[in-house]
Amino acid sequence: MKVKDMIKENNALREQLTPFNRSYFEDMILAMRASRVDALRTEELLLEAAKLLVQEQGKGRNAKQIFGEHPEDYFREIVESVPPAPARSKLSYYLMIPWAALTCLFGVLGAFGLLFQWTTGSSGIFNQVSLFTLIAVGIGSIVVIELFMKWMAALSDSDTPQTKGFDLKGLSIYIAIAAVVIFVGTYLDTLLPVFSISPWISLIIFAAGAVGLKVLFLKK
Repeated sequence: MKVKDMIKENNALREQLTPFNRSYFEDMILAMRASRVDALRTEELLLEAAKLLVQEQGKGRNAKQIFGEHPEDYFREIVESVPPAPARSKLSYYLMIPWAALTCLFGVLGAFGLLFQWTTGSSGIFNQVSLFTLIAVGIGSIVVIELFMKWMAALSDSDTPQTKGFDLKGLSIYIAIAAVVIFVGTYLDTLLPVFSISPWISLIIFAAGAVGLKVLFLKK
């Protein structure tokens, strides 16, 4: 069974639970989806627990009597048996985010710079980038993605389990941040140096960044 199918079946089983049991089980879901256990195994364990809870609920037992006082205790041994992610993997993850964000930033500068140049004769604010912008995009992207992942983990009814990778939503956030910071940076150029850069150079940097992203971080 696919992960998405298991989540749907899990959601259907939760509809059969009493309010108390449902609240308890949703806490179990949050704990498991935020753990280091991989997505497939997480949904398998949650589905097994949901079936057991529905079955025992019919016998008059509640979630605490079945799983214990605290929702996370039932899966604690399994969660603790999963080794933590290697430090190098975490470092790679936190380097990949600003790399992708800055790559998108230069893509936006290049694309909009050429568009303005062809339509107005000048690339306007898109032919310059401040040091502040580069720093803000790099650091801000990590903060936003971490908040986004925590928000995803809190969506117990979501049809998509938490993942540590890029998706369309994440990429959209990168682009949105880049666009906003470009305009904000124009008003803060007195704080840090501003560099002039042609749209074509921005596109070259974008292409190099995209290749580097694929080679360094997204290798199979």
